[in-house]
Amino acid sequence: MEPLPKLSPRPACSEDLDSVLAIEGASHPFPWSRSGFEKELSTAWSRFLVLTDDETDSRIFAYMVYWIQTEGVSLLNITVAPEWRGTGLSRKLMQLMIQDTIREEIPRILLEVRESNLTAIRLYESCGFKKTHERRSFYSNGESAWVMESRTEGIETPIQ
Repeated sequence: MEPLPKLSPRPACSEDLDSVLAIEGASHPFPWSRSGFEKELSTAWSRFLVLTDDETDSRIFAYMVYWIQTEGVSLLNITVAPEWRGTGLSRKLMQLMIQDTIREEIPRILLEVRESNLTAIRLYESCGFKKTHERRSFYSNGESAWVMESRTEGIETPIQ
């Protein structure tokens, strides 16, 4: 594998959608649609970030979508291109979301994760999330979701 270049986050734009959709399709059994991502680009409370290479700002390595509202932040999608998994990009995106939540003085972050997605569960737990309950048959294939939460009170600096 080639070395990971220097990356920076930025808000996604419509020109990013082909790359995002390619990563999404290669990563999820039930991927989001183009219209789903387009909706997030135009929703006032949605933050849609991409990690791109600093040299060209054209290659997308990972992305995340979350809603930021006064009562809580909801993580909707975080995905790393298959060839770059295990390089810390998910953690970098999680840190950005946590920092944003703290800056906005929002008390908590919520997410749902497939109970079979142990890699994601381990990441979320390492970032301070705890399982609050389970939603049985939450996904279209009948799989249950874990609902996980992180409270932001008392957090001064996100996990590094």
